[in-house]
Amino acid sequence: FMQKKTKIIIIIVLLITVIILLSLYFYNRSRGVVTGPNLGINKIFNPFTPSTNNGTGDNSNGNQTENGNTTLKQNSRFHKLTDFAVSGATYFEDMKPTLDPTTQADNSVIPTANKSYYTTTPSIRYAERATGHIYQMTLSDKKSGTISNSTIPGVYEVIFNNKANYAIYRYVSENNHSITSFQASLGGNSNFLAPDILAISLSPDKSKFFSLIKSKDGVTGTTKSFNETKNTQVFTSSFSEWAPQWVADESIYLTTKPSCLVEGSIFELNTSNGTLAKIFGNIMGLTTLSNNGGGLILYNTTVDTGPRLNVFNTKKHSSFDLDMYGLPEKCIWSNDNINIYCAVPNTIAGNQYPDDWYKGVISFDDRFIKINTETKNIITIANSSNEVPVDGTNMFLNKNETSLFFINKKDSTLWSLDL
Repeated sequence: FMQKKTKIIIIIVLLITVIILLSLYFYNRSRGVVTGPNLGINKIFNPFTPSTNNGTGDNSNGNQTENGNTTLKQNSRFHKLTDFAVSGATYFEDMKPTLDPTTQADNSVIPTANKSYYTTTPSIRYAERATGHIYQMTLSDKKSGTISNSTIPGVYEVIFNNKANYAIYRYVSENNHSITSFQASLGGNSNFLAPDILAISLSPDKSKFFSLIKSKDGVTGTTKSFNETKNTQVFTSSFSEWAPQWVADESIYLTTKPSCLVEGSIFELNTSNGTLAKIFGNIMGLTTLSNNGGGLILYNTTVDTGPRLNVFNTKKHSSFDLDMYGLPEKCIWSNDNINIYCAVPNTIAGNQYPDDWYKGVISFDDRFIKINTETKNIITIANSSNEVPVDGTNMFLNKNETSLFFINKKDSTLWSLDL
């Protein structure tokens, strides 16, 4: 009798355990939560699942929070926008519907529900590295809200399109031997991209992207629009170590991946006919950043005293030294394609660049400068060493170039600088 009673108790406990596990599973599934690196079927996962604001950036339930600035000076030009690490961010102009008011005889205004127009709201969207959650911040008041609470742990890169309504998530697969890339839209469409994409570069208008995909014989390069499923192959190479930048409609620059121990070169890929032409090269530790159109290329060359910044003119086929140390990865071209904003180190230690900076052996305390490539004039905008030292990278600007946004490589938090 006791054995039978024990069996009954065990069976009841097992049933309760199964019910609890199933309840947790369907609860997480209903929230769009993905609890591991394997995302499962696409229908379960939608990174832009509306949570508190239906994708508008306006938290109607009062969950908006104002991000505190971590600075040492009152009225600082530096602003810390997140307290957590981000894996990608972008500027865009959100279009918000607004009721069209009707004016009465006494000049009072009655909002009418049958007409509406749209106002433009300068905003940024960014992804939390630990969870993959997407946030939106309106720049006028620094208020932020959640756009997506679907969870993808350990996303190391998120790439947004021009309207910030598409995103590509990139993370290391479960076996740690390959990179998984996943595309999702605000409308709910989602799909996995080709496996083993080594690098992605956006087109100048950010409506398309170029992918370098590992293949049996090296790499292949394809182009694709965010809102289409068709891929167009434009490149093949037995050499796989490329860093791409899409600079014009039919022109992609490919720089050999850098090391202070080897010479690097940059090539131009013509996407219409697949030809590859060398621009310049034989530069130690070469990394590059072209302006839109590809007319000017900011690059560094590693010398005994550190990485020196230079500018190469593709039309004149000549270059000039900016007489300062830095890395193109810490810069962004202005929309005028003449000026460059850079975070440059106050001090340089050693000469193993960019290797030591990539590996985190070296961290910089930056001053932020503006370089005019026509006059060669360089002005200092602000020095982070005077406040909270930052190591700026992944830079972008707002439309009217009054703010410079960047990720602080020290902790991957998102910052802005008033220009």
